[in-house]
Amino acid sequence: MKKIYLIRHCEAEGQPPEAALTERGFKQAIQLADLFTGISINRIISSPFVRTIQSIEPLAKRLNLEIETNDLLTERVLSSENLSDWLEKLRSTFEDFDLKFEGGESSNEAVKRIISVVEEVLNSEAENTIIVTHGNLLSLLLNHYNNHFGFEDWKALRNPDVFLLKKEKHSLTYERLNQLSLIKPTVDLKEEYLSFYDEWLESKEDMVPWVIKKDPSNFEAMVQFLQDNEQGCNLPEGWVPDSTFWLINQDKRILGVVNIRHRLTEILLNSGGHIGYGIRPSERRKGYATKLLSLALEKSKELGIRKALVLCNEDNTGSFKTIINNGGIPDSDYIEEDGNVIKRFWIEN
Repeated sequence: MKKIYLIRHCEAEGQPPEAALTERGFKQAIQLADLFTGISINRIISSPFVRTIQSIEPLAKRLNLEIETNDLLTERVLSSENLSDWLEKLRSTFEDFDLKFEGGESSNEAVKRIISVVEEVLNSEAENTIIVTHGNLLSLLLNHYNNHFGFEDWKALRNPDVFLLKKEKHSLTYERLNQLSLIKPTVDLKEEYLSFYDEWLESKEDMVPWVIKKDPSNFEAMVQFLQDNEQGCNLPEGWVPDSTFWLINQDKRILGVVNIRHRLTEILLNSGGHIGYGIRPSERRKGYATKLLSLALEKSKELGIRKALVLCNEDNTGSFKTIINNGGIPDSDYIEEDGNVIKRFWIEN
């Protein structure tokens, strides 16, 4: 079965061909590389724009693969003129694929470019190929394979975004891969959370973060407990308010949990930090921890935390890598009474 991974580039500083990734975009590129952990890739083809190449460079270096650049993957030009109502005009080109503005391409002209790249890949010997391109061009390609993908779907694209195009026999289908998000605990996902909780219990591993040790047998009470903690209600002496989020995918499967302390006490400054997180045992080594911490940092920023403290045990190389990949700057270690060494990192939000 042929597989083509279609990627929209990471966050960039602008639209010109020479626009580079933002600081956040470079972090996203590392997370993107982690997403492909354990996946065999034979070719990487990219638009020649700086932002697309930088988006896939970490993975290319990790796999020791050359990045093939192809001018047919450059972003679609709507018009050579500066259009004040460009958004509405772009919407119109999703309704009329032959509509064309001064100096620009019609949707039909643009989509033919990327289709030709896809067809070349499908006729090549490579089984698994990555194509890195831009939002509008990618949307037009997806619309070609499913005409329900339209203007509003283009608006909903993220930086980066990943779709898997699969060829089985004579049919081509695609699915979105990286629909990961953080949600607040809800009784609507009771059965899924109990599955998550039972799996962790069966693993006999330490349950991290601490909130997942809470007995969920009275599920409504557990959810209320977490909501109360966020509001600072009924907290034990010396505790601070904290927010808990579940990491879910597009199927609403709970992949992990993160707990964010709103401020630091002396104890948290040494051995707790702002953010504690964990991925369920069966979903590890898939890049989810890096993504979970990245999303948690966004939530912590919303909570007013401009500089987050994140910790891990010295022997936890996975967490060490996750923190570094999210911009962690090492601070002094903290040694607990039993001799355990805790690595401390600050991350600017």
